[in-house]
Amino acid sequence: MAYQHIDLAFLEQFTKGDKGRMAKYIRMFLQAAPPGIDAMRVHYKARDWEQLKSAAHSLKPQVGYMGIGAIKESVQRIEEYAREQKRLEEVPQLIERVHDTCEAAFGELRQAAQDLEAQA
Repeated sequence: MAYQHIDLAFLEQFTKGDKGRMAKYIRMFLQAAPPGIDAMRVHYKARDWEQLKSAAHSLKPQVGYMGIGAIKESVQRIEEYAREQKRLEEVPQLIERVHDTCEAAFGELRQAAQDLEAQA
């Protein structure tokens, strides 16, 4: 199946093609990512730059594993801006971009996990 928002090539390589493990990692991401994105919003509103940096840092490899390349740079910028406490006015827009792109990717990931489980 061709996807618009995800590329599972890295995950497939990482799991050596083990479809059960791929599905497991996708399900773990689907559980962890929404609270991580919500945490970035909360930490931004609280002006807690250290926690915002940590939340973005945690999300960064996860989006990489799931091949959600469209937001990799946005997550890196959130982390950088929070760490350096600069260009903070851009952070809400970046968080929303991450949220919106992830929401689109979540549907594809759910379908991929279901397909992989059926093949495992």
